[in-house]
Amino acid sequence: MAFYYPDPQLESTSVRLRKWSVNDLACIEAASADPEIPQGTTVPAVYSEPEGLAFIERQLARQTSGQGLSLAIADTATDVAKGLVFLGLNRIRGHCRLGYWLIPDARGHRRGTQAVAMASRWVLTETDTHRLVAQVVPKNVASVALLRRLGFVEEGVLRSWLWIKDEAVDVIQFSLLRSDIA
Repeated sequence: MAFYYPDPQLESTSVRLRKWSVNDLACIEAASADPEIPQGTTVPAVYSEPEGLAFIERQLARQTSGQGLSLAIADTATDVAKGLVFLGLNRIRGHCRLGYWLIPDARGHRRGTQAVAMASRWVLTETDTHRLVAQVVPKNVASVALLRRLGFVEEGVLRSWLWIKDEAVDVIQFSLLRSDIA
């Protein structure tokens, strides 16, 4: 199974999900400056233009290599990238992983909620995916609240699941099924 970019693009009144481009370097630079984003992602911890371009290339390669789909969360009015939604294919048929982040100046305006809602609905209704899973560090209360608001079901805590810096930390696992949005 492989994912293809949604056509037409997924769009709400304030958020568009689209393919990454070289014009999105300012978003990568802002994400690199955030103390949390680089810890659990492939965003470079120290920004440089070559590192930013390499990050964008990795995002585009996720689709072409069959790993999944990485979409820029862009402002609808300006098309300026403000974050990322990742839909990662799993070896288990019909299962998909969800990841997302927003740069600091984009938070607090429900952009993340809109982006995750659109991506979740699309992947569960327009692809062979029937189970979408998100894993969140418990201290990330904004992400926990976002997933609950969108109807994701908390399945439990995976102990020492994610490496952040040199420490294995717990994550809360959430899921959303195709039948949950029907």
